[in-house]
Amino acid sequence: MSLEWTPEAIKAEIDYRQHAMLADAEHVRAVRRAAPEHESWWARLARRAGPTPPEGRKVQGNAA
Repeated sequence: MSLEWTPEAIKAEIDYRQHAMLADAEHVRAVRRAAPEHESWWARLARRAGPTPPEGRKVQGNAA
């Protein structure tokens, strides 16, 4: 059984898919508006407590 695509059927399919896509996009926008504001990954990385770097070598005497 093969489905014949008429111009009206193609237009109806395109309209259906565009409507679904626009509804999904509006849902995503609504969810993002309702979500709390998050810090950027860079700000979280800079604030993170990491290991302390090793101290540099102690130079004794006069370097000159």
